[in-house]
Amino acid sequence: METILLSTRFKVQMVCISFSMFFVMVMTSDSVGETIVSSRCEPVRVPMCQGLVQYNATKLPNKFGHTTQSQVYWALQPWWPFVDAGCSDNLRNFLCSLYLPKCVGDDQEPHYPCVETCKKAKVKCKKLMRLQNTKWGKDFKCAKLLPKDSHRCIKPEREGKKKQNKEQVLCQKNPLPMCQGIPLPLGSLPNIFLQGDPNEIAQEMRQYQSLVDSGCSKKLQVFLCGVYMPYCVDGQPGQTDASREHKNLVNKIPFVLPCKELCQEVYDQCSGEYQQRTHGLPWPAKFHCHRFSAYADRYPSNTTTTPPGGDDEKGPYVPCTMPPFNIKEN
Repeated sequence: METILLSTRFKVQMVCISFSMFFVMVMTSDSVGETIVSSRCEPVRVPMCQGLVQYNATKLPNKFGHTTQSQVYWALQPWWPFVDAGCSDNLRNFLCSLYLPKCVGDDQEPHYPCVETCKKAKVKCKKLMRLQNTKWGKDFKCAKLLPKDSHRCIKPEREGKKKQNKEQVLCQKNPLPMCQGIPLPLGSLPNIFLQGDPNEIAQEMRQYQSLVDSGCSKKLQVFLCGVYMPYCVDGQPGQTDASREHKNLVNKIPFVLPCKELCQEVYDQCSGEYQQRTHGLPWPAKFHCHRFSAYADRYPSNTTTTPPGGDDEKGPYVPCTMPPFNIKEN
């Protein structure tokens, strides 16, 4: 796969966009209380953690007093940009096991992160947090956690094991399993969340496969693929700097996100099904429609969700930065 090194300017722009989109939410902190041992384990359902950490079951309440995963969901939201930016291979494990401790038995105290997991995440992420005027959580006190030698905590991973998001991939074949067979086979990375590792992205997308299979919306798959690996679509010669610099990108627009109207349609059709399947979790913040530009803003003469001359029954249009086109559904 051909890769092109990101320019310093592009990286700064991507970081600013990603963090500004997430930090419209208010950073909150909770006081650490005594651990309360509940009686039952439950599956991990929070999107940041489901299928992405070393365990599948948790037990609440946690040390912050959260009694439901919906409460944990909102507490974790401000930390999503740092997890996606990949500042530490241990940040996700630390946050998830802190808020959703590993259940090791209905009548046993759950396992929280080890002190070493906490320290590695803190050291690796402090520079990025400082750049974003964000402080390490005041209740994230590493010294209060158990050492890994206790064998009763979530151990750290080796830092540097995962590929960092330092390269830009433009208009390459989309390798994500969920996206095979869709009419737009080319995409670009990193995405708007600064995720650049296809394997990690595919792992995160896997938790939505059952929602796609439910048939809540025929357009959900196209929406998800465009969010996680923005599309590379046909354009006009010379429309982008990239197309002038790289001959394989001539006539291509390499970074096209789904339109706001498509997002809203998917939300209207699938959010209820998602809540039922996740026992009441809200629609994932990554898919909030304010993140995407509106087709009506780009093409004010047509305020419908169907492009001029288009037939909505054939499927959703995707680009909002160029004249729209249709995608045929299988």
